[in-house]
Amino acid sequence: MDFDERQLRAFLAIADTGSLGRAARVVNLTQPSLSRLVQTMEARLGHRLFERGGKGMALSEAGTLMLPRARHLMGEMQAARDELAALGGLRRGTVRVGAVAAVMRTLVADTAARVLAETPLLSFDLIEAVDGELLEALLTRRVDLVVTSRPLLHRDVTAIGLGAYSDAFAVFGAARHPLGENAALPAALAYGWVMPGFAFTPRAQFEDIIAQHSLAPPRIAVECSSVEAMIAVSARSDLLCWLPEPLLAPHIANGTMRNLAIPELAIDRRFILHRRRSGVLPEAARQFVQHFPLQGEMRA
Repeated sequence: MDFDERQLRAFLAIADTGSLGRAARVVNLTQPSLSRLVQTMEARLGHRLFERGGKGMALSEAGTLMLPRARHLMGEMQAARDELAALGGLRRGTVRVGAVAAVMRTLVADTAARVLAETPLLSFDLIEAVDGELLEALLTRRVDLVVTSRPLLHRDVTAIGLGAYSDAFAVFGAARHPLGENAALPAALAYGWVMPGFAFTPRAQFEDIIAQHSLAPPRIAVECSSVEAMIAVSARSDLLCWLPEPLLAPHIANGTMRNLAIPELAIDRRFILHRRRSGVLPEAARQFVQHFPLQGEMRA
């Protein structure tokens, strides 16, 4: 049983977007053409890959089974192209990297700039997500490298090395916030907070720190996955937020936010670069690793 790349791309686009219309825009096809590609796959498999409904298209049991295999096949196709391009000296290919928000906007962005300055024919596909989603993206070959703040403990993943970079989490509030700097932790917890959801690593770290001090968690008045939205809400209210310092630098510079310097919630973070344990790392990804600042000389 064989599938061509267009069919696999069509299947993955619909699986990722949940909509024939949105998927058609992703793969630059008309909806009828996209539908025919998926129907051809279904005919070859002898199973429906999607359940069609009023709310869109959801993976069927067969589609769920097919999804990781389709990602694997697409990943291998791209890896082969990257390796052939490198063999021919073209230095083309796509660098696929996933990272948590803070490091995506600092370390990953800086590394990408260095790579592109040396090899401008490369392109980048970047995914910003939480640690759990990044692990899944790596295992399903949506990305070849991920940068996380905690080790990814999985038998199919290995660490390339510890980044020679760190950032610091701190408590921030609006410039006019009534709480003074270096205030006691209980005083800060008396205010409402804007925080990411429990799926995000910083939320779990925050809860752990509060528990270690035998204090009751604060009221989470706003829960949000967008860093910029969290900052915007905090800047316009008395809600506090706990975020990496580099992300707040421009807001502190323009006078809308300030660091409240709560000692117990001032912590440093380091970041780890990971890859899949098996398989050949594409040449494009190797270019990223070579420019990624690591502590020590451990490389892929």
